[in-house]
Amino acid sequence: MGTINTHRAKDGVITYRARIQRKGQQTLSATFTSLREARQWMTLAETDIIAGRYIPEKRRQHTLNELFDQYQRDVMPLKGDETQRSQNYTIRYWRQTFGHRYIDEIQPHEIRTVLTTLTRQGKAPATVIGYHTTLSHAYQIAMMDYQWVETNPCRLVRKPSLPPGRIRYLTNEERSRLLQECRRSKNRHLYSLCVMALYTGLRRGSLLALTTKNTDITRGTITLERTKNGSRLTLPLVGEAWTVARELVKTSKDGYLFPRGTGYPWYYYRRAWENAIKRAGLSDDVSFHTLRHSVSSYLVQCGIPIYTVSQILAHTKVTTTQRYSHLAVDHLREALETMTARLF
Repeated sequence: MGTINTHRAKDGVITYRARIQRKGQQTLSATFTSLREARQWMTLAETDIIAGRYIPEKRRQHTLNELFDQYQRDVMPLKGDETQRSQNYTIRYWRQTFGHRYIDEIQPHEIRTVLTTLTRQGKAPATVIGYHTTLSHAYQIAMMDYQWVETNPCRLVRKPSLPPGRIRYLTNEERSRLLQECRRSKNRHLYSLCVMALYTGLRRGSLLALTTKNTDITRGTITLERTKNGSRLTLPLVGEAWTVARELVKTSKDGYLFPRGTGYPWYYYRRAWENAIKRAGLSDDVSFHTLRHSVSSYLVQCGIPIYTVSQILAHTKVTTTQRYSHLAVDHLREALETMTARLF
């Protein structure tokens, strides 16, 4: 006997799950976007069962909720605090949208519809790409590690393109004003955090994950056992960053280089950072990540080779760093002047 259950997702999309259960037979189920398709499938499947033409699948089906349960146990602990925080939000969204569905039933066009809806709701392209990436990685784990599915439907869904945009970095005057306000902050560690960011180019999460154990104040180096891209990174400490690191190692009480407070580490600094930005008169497009962009831009403007900049930033691909290459025009000027001198 067959039944059809209706499910309404968070975004209002309605799906229909058809189930057939006959004595002595495996329970069958499938999900459809229309009631008509669900009824047609149920009629055909029951006919095949009665006629003995239906061959049941041996592989057990898993829902997206089951996949994310396993994913959050096995994969998420390997990621940084900030990555976990952002991706957990994304995972909650996918759970509410497709969590009840079997993972081998979710079709590319359904995923595409969800991403399109997010775009129409005003989500930035980078945010929509994050939703796509999280779901796609979960499917890759299901396919490669768990053998729960044979294909990844996300591979057939085009990700939105990122707009070219302008790389925002601090001018010398802006940097000076910001550091002055950070030094005046009631949070006495905000200045040290910003100095370290401006001297290393590390991401916020990487800075807050630094420990006294992987900070060598004798040699003047810091080591990240695992960056956002999964690689190990050792960077030299120079200038004021080395001075700041020595002081932080001496005053650390919990083994971390920077105090983290309770809960999400950035909360210990967020309000102080926002106040410093406001007092410095900086625009709303300045975030803590702007400090990393600033380091990248300064290095390129100083003529440092793109490959070296890429190593400092721990980019997995040099092409990621090349978006800063337009800031280095001196070698292009030399090339054009050489051509002009020879030909004209």
